Amino acid sequence: MELNELRMFIAVAREESVTRAAETMHCVQSNVTARIRQLEEQLGTSLFQRRNRGMHLTASGDLLLEYAEKIINLVSEAEQAVREQDGRGAKLSIGSMETTAAVRLPELLFRYHQLYSEVELSLHIGTSEESITRLLDYQLDGAFVGCEVSHGDLVAEKAFDEELTMVVPRGGEEILQSGTTTILVFRSGCAYRARLEEWLRQTGQVPYRVMELGSTEAIIGCVAAGMGISFLPRSVVDLPRYSGTIDCRTLPPEVSTVVTWFVRRKSGRERSAMKNFFKLISPVPGGTGTDTRPVE
Repeated sequence: MELNELRMFIAVAREESVTRAAETMHCVQSNVTARIRQLEEQLGTSLFQRRNRGMHLTASGDLLLEYAEKIINLVSEAEQAVREQDGRGAKLSIGSMETTAAVRLPELLFRYHQLYSEVELSLHIGTSEESITRLLDYQLDGAFVGCEVSHGDLVAEKAFDEELTMVVPRGGEEILQSGTTTILVFRSGCAYRARLEEWLRQTGQVPYRVMELGSTEAIIGCVAAGMGISFLPRSVVDLPRYSGTIDCRTLPPEVSTVVTWFVRRKSGRERSAMKNFFKLISPVPGGTGTDTRPVE
């Protein structure tokens, strides 16, 4: 099997179409078809069920996809590691929740850039669930997430302790007693949203309405306007710019105590760009760096 064959196979599997795969690979359709047939002949099995509505993986194709993605990702990782070793083109992609990026990461990223300015550093904002998926797909090198994860290919480091607080409008007793609660939250996959929804269920405050918003600023602005409540880290809502606009309610420790984890892939040979980033996490204010564990 050749790498280009595997890349074409992955493209067809993802697009479920030879035509769209050819467009993705910037080649002619006949070339993709020929490479897929060649792979099937080599392996002695059908990799796709060919239907009018597209190409769908067989059980053998699904198994090959798992290995093909690992192979291509490892090749890409090896190329990056060699370039980095030679001092050429080192890159580091980090994922983060928006709240962590806003409060916890500016100093960390600034210090990293000062020490390792040759590294092309990028930050990708998303929910914890999205960051974990991107990490497993080799789109990220590491990620700050608000929940523990369960995957044998990942290892987690305790990065920050956070206190969740319930954010309400100024003088917000009325909104808490108004019957159906509206929660102002990030999209599904946000660890803080999950904590809030679980708390509402446990305290019998159901049903409730959900309004999804795209930023911390939008959530706090809508809370201040009296539209609903939210759960956010105290480190965020204590920022001076929010002073006097909202009120906070202290939650029980079993609800308010959350950990931000730094999660990365297990690797026999970790790249120096990641090693150096990882070393800087512990000294960050609010960071602990005391609990390193494989993710079960």
